[in-house]
Amino acid sequence: MIFAQSESVRLGLEQTGPYTVIDKSNWSRYDNGKYIGHVYREVRASIIPQSGEDTEHLLYQGNFFVLEETLRDMVQSAQEVDAIIPVSFEIYKDGNIKIDDDYGFPSLRGFPAYPAEAVSPGSKWTAPGVRAVDPLNTGYPVPVPIFAEYEYRGIETYKEIPVYRISSRYATRFRGGREIAAVNGTHAVDILIRVSDGLPLMMRDTMDETYIFAEGNTVRFRGFTLSFGESSLPLNREEMIASINKDFGIEDDSQKPDQEALPESGQNIEVTRVPEGIKLTLNDLRFAADSAQLLPEENIRLEKIARILQTIPDRFILIEGHTAAVGRPDGEMELSIERAKKIVDELSARNISAGRFIYKGWGGTKPAGDNNTDEGRRRNRRVEITILE
Repeated sequence: MIFAQSESVRLGLEQTGPYTVIDKSNWSRYDNGKYIGHVYREVRASIIPQSGEDTEHLLYQGNFFVLEETLRDMVQSAQEVDAIIPVSFEIYKDGNIKIDDDYGFPSLRGFPAYPAEAVSPGSKWTAPGVRAVDPLNTGYPVPVPIFAEYEYRGIETYKEIPVYRISSRYATRFRGGREIAAVNGTHAVDILIRVSDGLPLMMRDTMDETYIFAEGNTVRFRGFTLSFGESSLPLNREEMIASINKDFGIEDDSQKPDQEALPESGQNIEVTRVPEGIKLTLNDLRFAADSAQLLPEENIRLEKIARILQTIPDRFILIEGHTAAVGRPDGEMELSIERAKKIVDELSARNISAGRFIYKGWGGTKPAGDNNTDEGRRRNRRVEITILE
């Protein structure tokens, strides 16, 4: 069904619930004019609105998960996280954005922008914005001003949801950076905006952009980035925690399991509320020494966790591996990644879609206990499973 497109509408942003954004980039890369191959990048964001009475802007907080490898041959698989970036930002009614502690996410600021007046199909407007660029993933983004042209195409449906369709074009013409001396490029963006609250549900950015670095080298990316936004109902944290506690024999969320009494039963788990969602900490996981091979007694915990995750099929799940710090940081980091991935594999084998998982290893860099004691090292050998809001 295509909705009537003759009436004028007023575009704008309203308060949304929790939502996720996934950016998938597929670019050809050229270094100093020579083609060197394809670049696949993925960024996932879990964004949670914060309550407030200010009607002029909306406050959001969450995390951006940066992944260097993405889906291959359209087969969903779990992805290793290269960086987890906490964010806090305010979105104003005109689409402008203010970001605290800017690490380059979200990369588009003030885009898409909405006009103050009502529009009808064929209406055009222009608006400034900013795009944070970090082509070589240095962790030091450069804000590049943009000036975008927009055209409103009308109302249609996307996945049975009424959306506004907007087309946009902008050019990047940046000079004078210290590390990046210049940026030149073009972007053509198709945008679908949810009618109910102004949330961008899909954007396709077809781009051709060249970065000139201070030493004279150039890097060119040519291809497209697909961005998907998806909202979800807030987690019922109280109900979910109560269910988890019941399964694991914990009376309430303030009562932690006795780590000395439960290790043989596989019940050694902590359930906590965190800003990102609900975290399950699997303490003192039984792996074969210095390996990612789980011992059979861990099947009890994994079976129960899989049953819990099956009841919430619409959430991403972050798996984080930790080790004790015993003076081998490189080996500890590698082992923590392997163990996190092992938990992903075990849960996937229990009918949890692999595409829902992202994972990261921290080695011994985030201790929960004292590495100078046996008890502290035991607490540090853990895996954390966060059901993301």
